[in-house]
Parts: sequence; structure tokens; C-alpha cells
Amino acid sequence: MIVASNLVKHQGDLRVLSGASLAIESGEKVGLVGRNGAGKTTLLEILAGRLRPDAGSVEYPGGARVGMTDQGLYAGERGRVTLEEEIVSAFRPLMRREAELRELEERIAEEPSEELLERYGRLQGEFERDGGYSYRARAASAISGLGFDPGDWKRPLSSFSGGEQSRIALARLLLEEPDLLLLDEPTNHLDLKAMEWLEDFLKGLSSAVLVVSHDRHFLDAVADSILELEDGRLERYPGNYTRYAAEKAAREERLARKAKANSERRAQLERFIEKNRAKARKASQAKSKQKLLDRMEKLEPPRRSRREMRLDLGGAARSGRVVLEMEDVEYAHEDGETVLSEANLVIERGEKVALVGPNGVGKSTLMRLAAGELSPRRGSVSLGHNVRPAYQDQQLTGLDDGKTLLRETMDKTGLDPEDARDLLGAFLFSGDEVFKKVASLSGGERSRLALAEIVAGEANFLLLDEPTNNLDIPSREALEEALAGYGGTVLIISHDRYLLRRVASRVIELEGGRLHDYPGGYDYYRSHRRVEAREPGGRRRAHRRRVRPGQSREQSVLAARLVAVEGEIEAVERRINRLEKELATAELYADGRRSREVVLEHRELKGMLERLYADWGELMEEAEEAGL
Repeated sequence: MIVASNLVKHQGDLRVLSGASLAIESGEKVGLVGRNGAGKTTLLEILAGRLRPDAGSVEYPGGARVGMTDQGLYAGERGRVTLEEEIVSAFRPLMRREAELRELEERIAEEPSEELLERYGRLQGEFERDGGYSYRARAASAISGLGFDPGDWKRPLSSFSGGEQSRIALARLLLEEPDLLLLDEPTNHLDLKAMEWLEDFLKGLSSAVLVVSHDRHFLDAVADSILELEDGRLERYPGNYTRYAAEKAAREERLARKAKANSERRAQLERFIEKNRAKARKASQAKSKQKLLDRMEKLEPPRRSRREMRLDLGGAARSGRVVLEMEDVEYAHEDGETVLSEANLVIERGEKVALVGPNGVGKSTLMRLAAGELSPRRGSVSLGHNVRPAYQDQQLTGLDDGKTLLRETMDKTGLDPEDARDLLGAFLFSGDEVFKKVASLSGGERSRLALAEIVAGEANFLLLDEPTNNLDIPSREALEEALAGYGGTVLIISHDRYLLRRVASRVIELEGGRLHDYPGGYDYYRSHRRVEAREPGGRRRAHRRRVRPGQSREQSVLAARLVAVEGEIEAVERRINRLEKELATAELYADGRRSREVVLEHRELKGMLERLYADWGELMEEAEEAGL
């Protein structure tokens, strides 16, 4: 589809690309990774033909069509177009043929002829082959999958928010199906459900895809190989992100061992030469060793192109057992739209709670209620004894754009200039960078600054709304590591499934104004949602934590895990029982497709049940040892 050779690109005095080369074949799904500022977006713009390289070439064998989303908002005349018109316009060639078919039908009705009928049959066959009878359904599926409601179809594009317009542009590009799709952070502005839809869509797409993403779960699901952009060059790794990370770590370990052995051998030779060059009997040997040393290649250990962010949340002052309590909370926007209805929530000391739900459902509103920035219309929100909260909102509005980084940090933390500079250095702001205005920072830099202020505080209850926004993968990993080891309490909104799996011990889902409690990690939540989706009417089961007063934190967590696994076993067993009843009926086998689906699902659930019972047995042993 595309061949790029020895690309060089400068931005001012900075050399962003230094001989980068790549080739992508038909149907390949390739992930592009690298640190913020490495040049990933610049590379995509060069591949799309929007930017010219200073040196090197880009070729499109066979005239491959390349598509990339436009970062601009819908404005002017385009802003008046409705969502339906914009999305359906991705199928203009099919729409033209559809109009031609209608015209032929009218002509045949007036004056039928063998020539017209033959032409109509040929055109209709091509129309059906190219998906002409399903393109409107595909458009509706894409819009629904990316989180829009049927009521949005007739709205003009200019009435949507910036994030929604980005999703619309993405949907239109996906439906056009160019030979090569270039996607720059396509999961931005998507909720978890929309991310899963996009993953499935891309995996089934015939187009080749090159995608820049910091979402490691997304790269695991979609990518067949990974391109790493580092120091202006590209290196390719087979497999998805997890395989890339393992292979890169193994490669660096091998290089480090070789470099160490090489260094030790060189030092050994140098010592021999230095010791014996002046000795008559050993001079010839020393000369020989010198020649060997001169011929030996000096191997350097693998180096990191940039420093890592150092994030240590430290210890947290002990709070009361109950950290946050919401009782019968009701909240509505000024337009009367109800966001929360009869919401009840208790978060206890040491819990790490993930708040999930579709975009626009009110997660940030709940977070602001918990932080005290909003007041409920009815009910109560209270913090427990000795609870010291720290709230980071998604837009990072707490940062003062008019101040320098140093002054902002000193004012928020109370640190003196020297300690404030040390703190900023740990978050990759060094030298004269501390005198930059906050307003000049990129999205990732603003996120790092906000995290620095939280680290320096004495909070024991962190309320974090999308804290990984704009962070690159190494910074996300540093945040995960810090949150996983944090001794305080956390309430976090995030679409980063790697982070949710690593950090969350409990998941709260907000949907339809109500809270649904899942007393387990992210995988527990997802398995329950899959089972619930198969139940009649999508009925939810009640989830209650059977934690007794007086238990230690470890005992409470273990008890909650036991309840979670037992609940999951019950749900899977119910589904298996229903399938087995269906398998016992003769009618099932008259439908070959349905019978295969039931048999495969039954087999999958039986395997899942075996794994759950194994987990339950291990937890029971731990419970006995813990005195439960």
C-alpha cells in the first residue's frame, strides 16, 4: 500500500525524522508507538501527503488511496450539513449507482426493452456485490457504535461538541474504506463501549491500518505488528503491543549483557597492555593485545532516549473507615435533565474504585459532587473523618495559565524554589523549562504538572478524572505503578483498560442516572456485563459486599473477592443451565447456525466455569489462612 524510504524532517533546529523507512502491505494492521514529541503525527502527515519531507520519498504502489481524519472542526457550510448527510456521503459512488438504478426502473416501466433490462441486471448485480443494499445499515451501525443516538441523525454538525465532531469524522473515514487508513489517537473521545466497537470494526476491515495510540489494550486487540519511532528512526516488531514490550525488554537485556561482557573484556585487555607494554618479555604480547583491542568493536549499553517520569505518591495519612458517603443523591442540570437519581455510594479507606459508563452519562458530575464542587438537589454527600481530598478534573482547570511552572508549583504546594524545581524535575521539567508559562504547555505537559501538584500534597483521597489523557505510555505506566502502591483511597474515571485492570479493586458503573456496584476488578466487571447482556431484558443482578465490621483491610478485600467469584460462578452456571435446556430440544438442530452457536458458547462457558472454580478454591485456601 505504501513505501516510505529514508524520511528526514526538521522542525526548526530539531531533527524529528532521521532516515525513517517503512512499508505496509494490503490488509496489515500496524501500531505506531513512541514518546510524546517523537514525531508520530508528523510522520502520519507526511504519509498522507499533507506535509513534505526534507529528504526521502513516499510511494503508493498501484495508486493506493490513503485516508486520514481531518483534525479541524466542522464549520461554515459543512457545519450546516446533518449528521446523516455527512455519514451517508461516504458512500457517494453507491448513491450515484442507486440513483441510476431508480432512473432505469422508471424508463423500464415506461418503455421496457431487452437492452435496458440487461443493463439494469448488470448494474444491480454490481450494486449488490459492493454492498449497495446495506450501506445505510452500515452507516447506522457506525454511528451507533461510536456512541450517537438515533435522535442525533438530523442534527447539524456544528451543534456537536469538538469531541463528538472528531468521532463523526472518524466514522465517515472508516466507512469510506480507503486502501490505507492513518489513525492518530482514534480512541480519544471514545467511551469503553465505543472502543470495543472500533476494535472489532478495524479487525474486520479489509483496509490496511497504521494507528498511533497510547491505548495499550487497543493496540493488543488490533495490531499485527508494532512500529517504534525513536531518535527519528523506525524499528518494526512482530505481534501486538504486549509482545512488542516483551521483545523490546528482552532485546535490551541481551544488549546490556553483551555490552557488559564487552566492557569487561576491553578493561581486561587494557590492564594487560598497561601492565606489560614496558616489559621486554611481555612487550610482544602487549602489542598483540593492543591490536586485538583496536579491532574489537565497542558496544554501548541500551540507553533511554529520555528520562522517565518519577511518580511517588508516598504514604497517606490514615482516615476514618468511611471515606465518602452519598445517600439518596439526586442531581439535575440547569435544563432539567436528571444526571443522578437516588444514588447511594459508600467508599471505604484503602479502596481503589473505578467509575465507568458511557460518555455524557454524568461521571464527571458525580466526581465534582464527591469533591464538593457541586451540591446535590436532594440527598447528602459527606467525607469521612480526617479525609483530605485532591481532585484533578479532566480539563485541568485548576492550573493558572498566567503563571510560570515554578510559580504555579510553589503557590499550590508551598514548596520553596529549590524543592519546587526538584519536584518539577521528577516530572521531566528541567532547566529553563520551569520559567515557561503554564498556558504554553502541551496537553501531556499540563497533565504532568497537575500530577506533580497532587504528589506534593498531603491528600489521602485522590479523585482523578481521566488522568492518563495526553500521557505517553511510559508516563501511564509510572502512574499505574504509583496508584497500585498508593496507601490511600482512590476514585478514578478512566478509559485506559490497562490502568483499570492494574489499579481498580472495585468498579461502579453509572448508567441511566443510577449506580451499579461490582465488588471486583475490571475483568470481573466485564465478565458480569457479558453475562447480563445475554440475560432476558439485560437484567442486572444485585451486587452487595459482605464485609463485616472489624475486619482488617486485607480480610475485607479477600472477602470481597470471594463474593465476586461466587457471584460470577452463579451467573455462569445459570447461563449454562439455560443452554443445556436448549441443547436438549430437537428443534435446535433444525437450525444449523443456531445449533453451532449454542454448542460453541456452551463449551466456552464450561471452560470459564472450570477456571472460576479453580480461582474460588485458591481464594478459599487464602480465606482459611486469614481466619475468615
